[in-house]
Amino acid sequence: MKRFGMSFLALLLMAGVAFAAPAPSGFDAVLGHYEAVRKALLADTVAGIPAHAQAIGKLAKSAPAGLAPQIAAASSRLASARDLTAARNAFYELSKPMVRWRETAGGKGHVVAYCSMSKRSWVQPKGEIGNPYSGKSMARCGEVVSK
Repeated sequence: MKRFGMSFLALLLMAGVAFAAPAPSGFDAVLGHYEAVRKALLADTVAGIPAHAQAIGKLAKSAPAGLAPQIAAASSRLASARDLTAARNAFYELSKPMVRWRETAGGKGHVVAYCSMSKRSWVQPKGEIGNPYSGKSMARCGEVVSK
């Protein structure tokens, strides 16, 4: 019998069998929208926040049972915020359950940061602090409190 130099995987790919990347966990899906909101607040803008907040609200059901209603309610307030002060206050209310969910989800690649001036926490990717509560004026104010 003649041997072929192709692996089974190569044959499957040639036959058009597709391999999808695993779907993000509920936490990762919510976190993508949460991070977009954090970046907008860091840039002192509310542009795009309502759409991301609505997406978070739709994905809230993937949160642990005790956190899902809190995330849904906070995302609703965030979606209706029309200025930076209201958006930052709503983001803080959203950050509270997000910090708790990050602790249970493992939060790989993300940390919890805290600003002692605003007395508020948030979740962000590892690396340089990006404070959503102070925006451009004090973007690096804060410290990592949970890795």
